[in-house]
Amino acid sequence: MLSIVACIAQEHDLGLVALSAAICLLGCFSTATLMAQAARLRGRRVLPWLGAAALVFGSSVWSLHFVAMLAFRPGTQAAYALIPTAVSIAVSIGGTLMALMVRERMGATTLGLAGAGLLLGAAIAGMHYLGVGAMGANSLLHFDPGYVLASLAICGSLAILALLRADELSRLGRRLEVTLWLTLAICGLHFTGMTGLTVAPLAPVEGGFVVGSTQLGRVVGLVSLAVLAAGLSALLTQRHLTQRRLDELSRMRLLSNLAHEALLLHRDGRVLEINEAGTRLFAMPAQAMIGRPLFDLFADSAIPALLRRERCDPQDRLPEELDIRTRSGAQVPVELSCRAITYLGRPATAVALRDLSQRRRDEARIRHLALHDALTDLPNRTLLEERLVHALGVAADEGSQLAVIYLDLDRFKPVNDVHGHAAGDALLVQVAERMRAALRPTDTLARIGGDEFVAVLPGIAMPEQAAEIAGRLVTVLGIPFRIAGNRVEIGSSAGIALFPGDGTTAEALLRAADTALYRVKDEGRGAFRFFEAVMDVQLQNRRALEQELRGAIGRGELRLFYQPIVNGSTGEIETFEALVRWQHPIRGLISPAAFIPLAEQTDQIARIGEWVLDTACAAAAAWPLPWRVSVNVSPKQFRQSDLPALVAAALARHGLTPSRLVLEITEGVFIQDADTAVAVLTDLRGLGVRLALDDFGTGYSSLSYLQRFKFHKIKIDQSFVHRLGQDADSLTIVRAITHLGHNLGLQVTVEGIETAEQLGMLRDLGCDQMQGYLFARPAATTASEFDRARLRSLFAEAPMKISA
Repeated sequence: MLSIVACIAQEHDLGLVALSAAICLLGCFSTATLMAQAARLRGRRVLPWLGAAALVFGSSVWSLHFVAMLAFRPGTQAAYALIPTAVSIAVSIGGTLMALMVRERMGATTLGLAGAGLLLGAAIAGMHYLGVGAMGANSLLHFDPGYVLASLAICGSLAILALLRADELSRLGRRLEVTLWLTLAICGLHFTGMTGLTVAPLAPVEGGFVVGSTQLGRVVGLVSLAVLAAGLSALLTQRHLTQRRLDELSRMRLLSNLAHEALLLHRDGRVLEINEAGTRLFAMPAQAMIGRPLFDLFADSAIPALLRRERCDPQDRLPEELDIRTRSGAQVPVELSCRAITYLGRPATAVALRDLSQRRRDEARIRHLALHDALTDLPNRTLLEERLVHALGVAADEGSQLAVIYLDLDRFKPVNDVHGHAAGDALLVQVAERMRAALRPTDTLARIGGDEFVAVLPGIAMPEQAAEIAGRLVTVLGIPFRIAGNRVEIGSSAGIALFPGDGTTAEALLRAADTALYRVKDEGRGAFRFFEAVMDVQLQNRRALEQELRGAIGRGELRLFYQPIVNGSTGEIETFEALVRWQHPIRGLISPAAFIPLAEQTDQIARIGEWVLDTACAAAAAWPLPWRVSVNVSPKQFRQSDLPALVAAALARHGLTPSRLVLEITEGVFIQDADTAVAVLTDLRGLGVRLALDDFGTGYSSLSYLQRFKFHKIKIDQSFVHRLGQDADSLTIVRAITHLGHNLGLQVTVEGIETAEQLGMLRDLGCDQMQGYLFARPAATTASEFDRARLRSLFAEAPMKISA
């Protein structure tokens, strides 16, 4: 090493040595820059850039060599043979081109880099020793084998190292590093080789076959100028390409930041760029993501899909839903789409990630809304059936029992009517909360109708356990509620069906529980019942009767029977009460007690009531004497129809005097909306019809109704009459009602009279009108003259005297 330093210091012109080193550095940097541009290209477009790099590098090696040779002072005038000198630059350029092409073809493999490095070292060494050998035209040269081998080793190893590090030449620091290794390879070979060279001068060779120092200087100057020009061109090209790359990158970032989706670019599985939406999605800055492996950004469950997509043809890579992993480790569902692009001159892959979190939340919300009641958030009928089917499958597999409770609220409609629908909704919410608290965590509670609920109880050990839960539900719903400051009392009824005894399917169990609930309602509500097989038969009969009732009017099966109401003093008939009967073609004559409640529950009562009114008016208009006709109006008919208009139309249609029509109503018309009821009654009174308050004394607020509206008469309920002579309180109540009616200026009619004793007592009390089986049963025709005479005879005797 000291010998080499001594050779440079003592046998060379240091100024020219520095110049040669500068030429070499510039040439090597230009070469690295041109190689960087070639690395961004593929195919045929790379060859011109490799050729330019070889030309610049070969020329740089040649220029360094001969400038350094001009700096060499061997003690004799140097002269160089023309042909070897020309061949040396060709070897330098050609060998460099071969080395770069081998590296390009074989890639970054160990064999490829080693072969390319050895070729590059051979090009440098070949140029050097051919150039030194050109001095042989006028000198005798002697080489020290040790230094020659050392120079070759230094050059080859540094050339391999330079190509090994030439993998990311787009970075300035890497280009400077490769420039250093190439310069050291050239200089190391040259000065190590020159240290082992001994020159013995000979007689000058005459002729035009040698190049002297002057001519060589000119040639080297021109070549150096070419190297400088090439270097400057390479730098300008690199600057232009860099600026274009920055402009392209800036445009890409601007466009990508305008997108709502996360966009990222990757090459060979590493992230190159990502937009602002991507940084927000992954919750990490771009600097932390660029350069990271792409797989690090995805959940472990997504890796197989990503590997499969890499093996697919780009045309087959359809959008796919995967999960990414954010900085905090949270997994976010995304829709991944990708496309191959060219980015900064090299192939890359553009990946678009659309955040599906909101869509997933929306889908979950939509599914929840589709399967739950919007008011109480309880499962609806659809979800109930899904869970019930699942629970039945589990029960069948385990051999366990399961119970279904069908529950209906009592007195819920009046809450809506009196307090408003908002109060009704608030009540349903509280009902749901109470019922949930009364059930087990494993039970399912669903709302399947306005005030209808179903509870599914899996794993019931015995029927008593279902009864205990049903009883608990009925009890908690019987406790008063507080709604908008008002105390509200309702109740509930429940029907219970058991698996497998009462059914093995969801439909069968629900139907059985519903049937049991119907039985509870018929028996008075506020309780629960287990399903019994006989209930189903009864329910089917009830539903068949309901269906047949819908067509009874159209088929002409309804009949009107008339029962006389007589004068309490003379026995003369004053009014006939119209009573409807159903003449069924198979079942025979059906009492109103059997089908009127059914008509009220199925909302057919309005049509039946309208038919009764019209038929009664038509019949009364045809009677031989101007008797009145009395028609009962149910509370539902009173609320459902425009009763004053119907009455006016019937009277006009049949030419009946309004005063001959008596409408009997019960206090039920006042319960839901007393103000509206009073308004309707006022309109009816304005038509001229007579109004009677039926079943007086059985309600809890009859007196208040008498105060609010002036009726024509009141009818004392038959329940008081039946106990006359047996119960002193009954007589007291009838006397009080009679005196009250007379004091208010009302007629008093007593119904249900069946015995002469009852007749005598009521005549003594001064009742205005009487009705009952003692006088006549309801019949399809009015009374004959004989019947009227019989009635008058009942009143011929003086009334019996009774004491209080």
